[in-house]
Amino acid sequence: MAGLGAIRWFPLFVPMTPPVVRRILAPVEFAEGREVDVGYAIGLAAQLRAELLLLAVVDTPATVALIGRHRDRSTGSRDFDKALRDDVQSILQQLVDRAAAAGVRALGHIKFGEEVEEKILEEALVQKVDLIVVRSAGRTGIMKALLGSTAGEILKAAPCPVLVART
Repeated sequence: MAGLGAIRWFPLFVPMTPPVVRRILAPVEFAEGREVDVGYAIGLAAQLRAELLLLAVVDTPATVALIGRHRDRSTGSRDFDKALRDDVQSILQQLVDRAAAAGVRALGHIKFGEEVEEKILEEALVQKVDLIVVRSAGRTGIMKALLGSTAGEILKAAPCPVLVART
């Protein structure tokens, strides 16, 4: 047992490392009858001191949900497109301001296209995000088979970790 005294134990030195999650991508959903909710992503970004990128992908269902706001306008197609873009930009700005109030640096982007998952994954690659936070209604069975799952598709192909927050 005398040999054990010769072993010296040194405390482990752990240097300060930068945070693993520096950029979070949170897609913004414009579903009919549901309020836009990115509160979870804002709270997580605040806790991790990460930058938050809010992405609004305007596809046909999102367009239909937003049309109600402009139903009374009798404008042409070009004016409608501008009004739609302005509406989405206004919503994103409100979310960016909400994040700023929580101490989070946030940026908002708009993309137009039918392939929502593809646009989200493309943005994750281009922006080099460390985490994607998506919302999911938690559908199962036949509803999932019929409607598909944006969160599921993102989980399959994401270039980084994905956190699915249930709505």
